[in-house]
Amino acid sequence: MKNVYLRSMLAAACAATLAACGGSGGNMYLSGSVIGLAKTGLILQNGSEDLAVTAGASSFVFVNLIKSEDRYDIKIKQQPKGATCTMTNGSGKANSYSVSTAYVSCITDTYALGGSVTGLNASGLTLVNGLSGSISPLQGATTFTFPAVADGSTYNISISSQPAGLTCKFQGSTSPDGHDIVGVMGSGPVSSLALNCAPK
Repeated sequence: MKNVYLRSMLAAACAATLAACGGSGGNMYLSGSVIGLAKTGLILQNGSEDLAVTAGASSFVFVNLIKSEDRYDIKIKQQPKGATCTMTNGSGKANSYSVSTAYVSCITDTYALGGSVTGLNASGLTLVNGLSGSISPLQGATTFTFPAVADGSTYNISISSQPAGLTCKFQGSTSPDGHDIVGVMGSGPVSSLALNCAPK
């Protein structure tokens, strides 16, 4: 009888502890992994519980504990600013194998970055944006565009090679020779940069 009484007391104490942790009698944390989250603002939701996930996080854990056989349905309540996230394996019936299989995959939004070109009457111009690749506007081109620059990233477009017989300079460049232009990509396309080319 004494052993039965002790076991009952321990069970009651454990139940009280789980409830204090947010549980409803549950004993499992609902969690998952996060991939590619570089922006702030992501909020996940399971039932009535919301969970904010910080930029750079590689995992998430809901506070409320759940029980085996409980249904869960994790949704993206709010997308991060400047990115798009998708949920995989977010719903199911809870057991020791399923409660940590959800994952969120995020991709930072990208936009076109470019502007106008004047005086490009020769070939050979090459522009480079950091590690994002290079472009070579053709002779006679009046615009240039880098097609996919990440929201919020710092860009640094520089002239890798000048066209034959010409010297091109960026308007607004802080470099003495005007060979580059630096800025931060906003949440939308940019086409306001200007590159002027003139005979040497």
